[in-house]
Formats: sequence, structure tokens, C-alpha cells
Amino acid sequence: MNEKFCEELFEKAVELTYHSFEEPTDLHIEWVFGRLVFNWKTGAGVNGATTLH
Repeated sequence: MNEKFCEELFEKAVELTYHSFEEPTDLHIEWVFGRLVFNWKTGAGVNGATTLH
């Protein structure tokens, strides 16, 4: 993963977080970003990136 792609994933994480949570925090963004990185490594795309259990 190069730096540009990493920045794009982070921007996507911010977008998804603000779209999915009423009062998002930095921790929400960090978690969604981590999930997007995991999903990228496993080929899952953005599926489930903001699902909380």
C-alpha cells in the first residue's frame, strides 16, 4: 500500500464515519480506517467497515 492509497483510504474512513455515526469521534475514524485496511488486505472492499457488534 503506497502513501497516496493510504491517504485515500483515510479520507474514505472519514466519509464513512461521518455518514454512519451521529456523533463520530477520532476513535471512530481510527477504527473504520483500520477496518478498511483489513478489508483491503482481504479483498472485502468497504463492506462491514462501520458495523458495530
